[in-house]
Amino acid sequence: MKRILILAVIAAMTFSSCASKISSVQSLPESIEGNLNRTGVNTNPYEYFHILETPIPSGYRPFYISHYGRHGSRSNWEGSTYGSILDKFTKAHEAGVLTEEGEKAFETTKAVVALHNHMNGRLTPRGAREHRAIANRMYMKYRSVFRNGDMKVRAVSSVVPRCLVSMAAFTGELLSLDNALDIAWDTGEAFMQYCSSGDPDDLKADAYKVINEFAAKRQIDSVYFGERIFNDMDSARGVVGSIASAAEEALEIAVICGSFDLDEHLFQDFNIEDLKHYCSLVSLNLFLRQCNSAEFGDRRMAVPEVENLVDDIIAKADENIAGGNVNVDLRFGHDYQLLAICSRIGIKGIAERLTADEAYNWPGWFYSPFAGNLQIVFYKNKNGNILVKFFINEREATLLGLEDGPYYKWEDVKNVWKNLSI
Repeated sequence: MKRILILAVIAAMTFSSCASKISSVQSLPESIEGNLNRTGVNTNPYEYFHILETPIPSGYRPFYISHYGRHGSRSNWEGSTYGSILDKFTKAHEAGVLTEEGEKAFETTKAVVALHNHMNGRLTPRGAREHRAIANRMYMKYRSVFRNGDMKVRAVSSVVPRCLVSMAAFTGELLSLDNALDIAWDTGEAFMQYCSSGDPDDLKADAYKVINEFAAKRQIDSVYFGERIFNDMDSARGVVGSIASAAEEALEIAVICGSFDLDEHLFQDFNIEDLKHYCSLVSLNLFLRQCNSAEFGDRRMAVPEVENLVDDIIAKADENIAGGNVNVDLRFGHDYQLLAICSRIGIKGIAERLTADEAYNWPGWFYSPFAGNLQIVFYKNKNGNILVKFFINEREATLLGLEDGPYYKWEDVKNVWKNLSI
């Protein structure tokens, strides 16, 4: 029952993006229109924004980093979609009913299917680059942390290959910057108890009832798509059947193009309002099933692996504070666990208690891209006082339920997390 207390507090708070609290060097985006890859939300390749940060309090220095990172950009799940849309484009090409833009869409589809190569969820070269870049920035920013004491880094991963390759890319970059680092790697089922979690089946079923209601509010504009792709709509229907179905399948190709470093042109074959609706549906799906939603948050936060990760973060941080020699703890997993832990610990922008109507407008692409990450940086002064600061996707974040951020007393944070009362 105590666990409900923090959720009740969060429920009473108004949704507020953490971005609004921070001055920026690079303007923070407000919509998908500046980068149509954001349409896919959790298939959006990682975006790094150079954000000004609140200065470190006088007398404090960073000494320990606790991290959880989602795997980088990956291939998607082909199911029956890839074969179906490729077959339709092939027939339309052979029948001569594709426009010039339709031929481009056909070539892009062929490229995605070939690069996918029947390997669902495989990390792409872009995904590896994302993790190398994040590791590089972390090392350069906190060089003193990495070079302190025994220079030990502990890295653990989900057993899923894309997470393991992400860990290899991240730590490989660290070693390329400093080959004196002592890095330990590990994976296995025991680590899945905090590196991964998902929504229970009954929650998923209930959430999809709500999601489907929102999905039914708008049908894809098949005329807009058809007129860009086909030079004769009637002839095209005779070749490919339902143009609406072809549009829906083509959109599943578009949302993964960024993972393969292909450009955004396929998105331009869709009405922008259709893209926004698709984006909102994915955001709604993620929030209802993985975050602290008004409808399902109590059930999602009760999943044991979420609490296990809280315990792991606390235990390893306290181990270092007590004299342990591991300076950096790296964990590699999945977007579901990243969203759940950020909800559980109160990261503003993710942890708010939103209803389904509010979650439909939640900018999920801003918080759950490929290679999304939570970084918790610890600071201390000569008196041994400990402060902690949170970053979501390398952007300074604040916590619900605690004032005077973004630097918080570690004991205050632990008390909130452990007692779940504010």
